[in-house]
Amino acid sequence: MRICEYETYKAVYCGLCKYIGKQYGLVPRMVLSYDFAFLALLDLSLKGCRPDVKPCRCIAHPIKKRPCAFCGEGYEYSAASAQILIYHKLRDDVYDKGGIMKKLAARLLLLFMKKGYKKAKGMYPQLAKSIEQQMILQQQTERKKGISIDEAIQPSAAMMESIAEGLSGGSDKQQVLRKFGYFIGRFVYLCDAADDLHDDIKRGSYDPLIKELDLHGSISESDCGRIKEYMINSVNMTLSALADYYVQLEIKNFKPILDNIVYMGLKASFEAVLEKRFSIEEK
Repeated sequence: MRICEYETYKAVYCGLCKYIGKQYGLVPRMVLSYDFAFLALLDLSLKGCRPDVKPCRCIAHPIKKRPCAFCGEGYEYSAASAQILIYHKLRDDVYDKGGIMKKLAARLLLLFMKKGYKKAKGMYPQLAKSIEQQMILQQQTERKKGISIDEAIQPSAAMMESIAEGLSGGSDKQQVLRKFGYFIGRFVYLCDAADDLHDDIKRGSYDPLIKELDLHGSISESDCGRIKEYMINSVNMTLSALADYYVQLEIKNFKPILDNIVYMGLKASFEAVLEKRFSIEEK
């Protein structure tokens, strides 16, 4: 990604962050990730919206001004989607088998996120209902024994289907966006499963890769090889399907940035997880 494109990407993130602060308060800005900047970029592109970039300060950068992309109500959907998804992710963290501090942090953040969640839910009730249903189904699915990784992925992929569908504005690209969202959700779930695998084995938590690859106890060097081979095949298939649907979208603005993320950024993120978690030299 060229420097000017990276600066635009960061400016959109800053613009989304400021919009969320104005509409939902300070705390939701603290848990915002760059994943939602990608969602905002795609939304603005499909709408043909061109933000006005201005230098500005914020609580994270109070001294030096940073480029910030302002686009009026152009961030409405991506901001609301972020509130709804983050709220339910935090609820999931409360019931997860993670450490006590993670659960306490999730409970505390939920208190501050509740008002914003209700506002976003009021604006997009069907989206909120769909995400809540899929989060419940994800918890139920992961409590079952003997399920395949494809079954485990389904609820998370369906969540992203619902979010991506809302980017269409009722256009004829609705079904393409749903499929695009599905494979985004599949990709994220696979990467998260690989990234959490070591910790999930130690804690005795659910991870679909444990059953899929018949893993027992600590992960050996031979296990690392099998895991990497399986993940590379699964993720390459997922990214290939994702790209097939991406090319069918009517990208109006930010195409070089979105192309870079879809064709290079996602794969680079996945490879970083493999290198971090399953490098044989580490074992």
